[in-house]
Amino acid sequence: MLVRIFFSAVDPADLDEVRRIFTEDVRPAFEELGCLSAELFASTEPNAGGMIEGLMLSRWRSAADVDRALEARPIAESLVRVRQYLRLEPITRNFEVLE
Repeated sequence: MLVRIFFSAVDPADLDEVRRIFTEDVRPAFEELGCLSAELFASTEPNAGGMIEGLMLSRWRSAADVDRALEARPIAESLVRVRQYLRLEPITRNFEVLE
């Protein structure tokens, strides 16, 4: 299993819109394309720059499943909508689950 983490930050005023896009667009598209689960996390306090840091954690069976999903149009369109709100260059990391 693979865990993928996508980290960035948003203006506090944009948090509700980012949450809406995640709930209505990103998570359903990911799950339709093989994602086992997807969760959105937000920091409870602004960082030194006043932004809310957040991450999306998703679980996948394999890196190949991630690659296929990221190439799909629904995911690409969702990411375009989300990226307009990001105030830090996103950092993405993949981790293998060691059970």
